[in-house]
Amino acid sequence: MASGKQARHYNSKSKLTKRKIILIVIIAIVILAVISVVLLTGMKSGGENADIFKRGDKITVDDPVLGEIEVGAIQGAKKNTYENENFKIDENGYKAYYIDGKKASCTGIDLSEYQGDIDFEAVKNSGVDYVMLRLGGRYYSDEGMLFVDMQFDTYYEEAKKAGLDVGVYFFSQATDVSEAEDEARFIVRKLNGKKLDYPIAFDWETIEGDNARTDYVTETELTDMAIAFCDTINEAGYRSMIYSNTTLMYFTYQLERLQDYDFWIADYEEYPSMHYLFTMWQYDTNGQVDGIDGAVDLNICLKKY
Repeated sequence: MASGKQARHYNSKSKLTKRKIILIVIIAIVILAVISVVLLTGMKSGGENADIFKRGDKITVDDPVLGEIEVGAIQGAKKNTYENENFKIDENGYKAYYIDGKKASCTGIDLSEYQGDIDFEAVKNSGVDYVMLRLGGRYYSDEGMLFVDMQFDTYYEEAKKAGLDVGVYFFSQATDVSEAEDEARFIVRKLNGKKLDYPIAFDWETIEGDNARTDYVTETELTDMAIAFCDTINEAGYRSMIYSNTTLMYFTYQLERLQDYDFWIADYEEYPSMHYLFTMWQYDTNGQVDGIDGAVDLNICLKKY
């Protein structure tokens, strides 16, 4: 979590009245309160108003209100070593990563029931290699009931039939470790032995514009939940990963505790800005893919699963 210190230096010979001192204290409190509200608003909105970018070994958030905020680097964390010039558009119009002129990445999309009917043969023929399917999630209301995506079974069968590799994500609104473990076990039961080629992603998000049961989850609690979810998935014989936008990764997750887990980041810039190592990148939410009516999320995977 980013923190900042403001210091004021006064001439020791200055004569300040008690009233002036009280006024200065009140102004300082108001300024700090405004900064806190702005920072919390940025976190709640998923960083829509801030631009995060790499600058050497320092991580900087360029906020339109507060200006540049420097985030201290995490000691021992694996860094993003991808070269921006190696990200290019492939023959199918998708982003890809090349090493020594050879394509070294896979093209993916993520899907939920909102995509409706899909022609998976056309998707495959368009150059897509894999799909991340929403298996289900948890509602963000107080009851927090679990649900299954209505299209999951159909999408899974048709994607496999078309020759696409398949992974899974779960929209979490867990508020403690027990609920995160319940979500992981719910997934395993629903899969019932189904083979997956890609990991199962823990997709915990803040809810914008509405009250949610997750509004007051702390950094420690969220990190504990991610670890519990991933470990439960791994123990069941599947592979796990953590999905998040970059702002949530920097400000809410305790990344120093998550170095044993793969990251799937959402970052809609020309090049990925994430300072730390990730294996999957969601780079566009308005992609167009043959076989799908309407927009779809586009992803690139930089690890062989």
